[in-house]
Amino acid sequence: MATKSTFIDTSTECAICFESLDDDPERTIVLACGHRWHFECLKVQLESAQPSRSKRLIFSGCRCAKCAAFCDHPQLENLTRRTDALRGKVDGLVAEQLKADTPEAWEYAANDADSKARLIDEGRRSYAFYLCGGCDEPYFGGTIECADEDDGELTTSEDRLCQSCSPKSQVVCKDTYEHRPFHVWKCRYCCNPSRFVCYGNVHFCDDCHDKNSQRSRGLGPAKLEGIPCCGGGCLFPKPAGCERHSNGSSLDCEQVYHCALCNSSPSGHSFEELPGSRNFIINPSGEEGTRGWQAHPRHRNWDIERIDISVDESTRCNFVSSYYWCVMSQSIPLHHIVRHPSLARIEISAKYMGRTDCPSIFKLQAVVMNSQKSVIHQSSTSLLTAPADFWEKASLIIEPVEGAHEVAMIVCGKDERFWQGNFGSKVCHCSIRVLGTQEELQNILISGQHQMNSRYLRERFFEIFLPILIIIFLWMLSD
Repeated sequence: MATKSTFIDTSTECAICFESLDDDPERTIVLACGHRWHFECLKVQLESAQPSRSKRLIFSGCRCAKCAAFCDHPQLENLTRRTDALRGKVDGLVAEQLKADTPEAWEYAANDADSKARLIDEGRRSYAFYLCGGCDEPYFGGTIECADEDDGELTTSEDRLCQSCSPKSQVVCKDTYEHRPFHVWKCRYCCNPSRFVCYGNVHFCDDCHDKNSQRSRGLGPAKLEGIPCCGGGCLFPKPAGCERHSNGSSLDCEQVYHCALCNSSPSGHSFEELPGSRNFIINPSGEEGTRGWQAHPRHRNWDIERIDISVDESTRCNFVSSYYWCVMSQSIPLHHIVRHPSLARIEISAKYMGRTDCPSIFKLQAVVMNSQKSVIHQSSTSLLTAPADFWEKASLIIEPVEGAHEVAMIVCGKDERFWQGNFGSKVCHCSIRVLGTQEELQNILISGQHQMNSRYLRERFFEIFLPILIIIFLWMLSD
C-alpha cells in the first residue's frame, strides 16, 4: 500500500456523481493520495476498468481522476489487487521490450533510476499489451499507435493467445515460453516473414504493415487483401499437408516458420539454406584478414580471432567487434554475375553470436544500387541480441529491384558494456547469393566458366600478377 498523503481534500462534492460528500466512512473514503470520493462511485469505476481479453490492457480507469495516482484504499483491495499485479507484470514486459528495441538507451539508463523510470514510462505509452485467452497472463501485442488506429479484426479472446499458448508455436518449438522472442512468424497476408505484430496477434511484413496503416487511415482499400501463395515456387515452409500458404485476414493464415533458438541450438542443427547459387562474398569468415571488406569512417574496424565454438568442420576464424560500433561492407556487381540484375532474387545472410561474459548486439543491412551508384533499395534486420553459446543466422531476402546493378552487405556489431577489447558480437559465413533452383540459375546467371574466371582473376590478382610484375621490374633494373 502506498504511503498516505498529508494532502487534505476540502471538496464538498464527489467529482464523479457531483453529489455532496459527508464524513461517513461507509459512504465517503479518502484515497492514499488524499482525495475524497464516494465509495460506490469508485467501486463502479474500478469494476468498469477490470481487464478484458477482447481489448488491450489499459490501466487509466484504475487511477484517481484528480491526480492520476492509482486508487489505493483498504476497502478497494478486492478491485485493485488484480490490476496491481498485472501492472507489475506489464512493466516487466515493457522492460523486456525496451531492451530488445532500444538496447543502447536501456544500457545508458541501467544505472540511473530517473532515466530508467522515464524510459519505462515512455514504453507504457508506446506498447500495447493484451491478456492471453489461454493462460490469462499479459503479453506484448504491438504498439499503441496501431492499436488505436484500428481494433483490427480480432474480436474474441480465443483469437488472442500468447506465443506460449499458441498451438502454432508449439508445432515448431520445444520451449514456447523461454524461446518466444526467437519465433519467426509468417506475415498473415503474404508469405514473407513478419517484422511486426499488431492488435495482439496479427503479424505483418514491412509491405503489408504499410498497406494496413494506409487502410486504417482511409488512404487505401477498405479491406486488406491477402497475396496468394505461388505454391511450389514459394521457398518458405508450408503447414503440414498443405501445398500453399493461406494468406488473408483469417486466424488460420498465421504460422510460425521456425524457432531460431531451437533451430540453431548447439545440438547439431544444420542451418536451413534456400536453394540458390554459391556465395559471392570474398573472405566470408576472416580467414584472410579483412581482405575484400571495406571499413567505414567514424566506426571501428572488425578484428579477426580463432573461432571458439565450431560452426562447421572447415571454418577456423571469425570476425569480432569491440566496444564501439564496428562496421564493414562488401559489394557485389550483379551485372557481372546475372544476365538481368533487375530480375534477381538475392539473399544476404551471416551467422553471428556473442560471449558468455559480455552481452552484445548485431545488425545486418543490405543496399541495392543502380549503375550510377545511387541507392534504390535498402533493408535491415532489427538490432539482434547475439546468443552467447551458439551461432545464429540472420538473413535478408531482396525481391527483384528494377534498375539493380550492384548489391552490398553491411555488417555491424558491438558489445553492450563498453568493455575495452574485442568483447562484442562475432560474425562468420557472410554471404550474398542469388536464389533459385538449379534450372532457374542456369537461365539467370552469366555463363559459369566466364563467371568463375572473372571472379578468380579478381580475387587472385595480387597473388598471381604482383610477383610477376616485381620480377619484370627487377629484370629491367638489372639491365
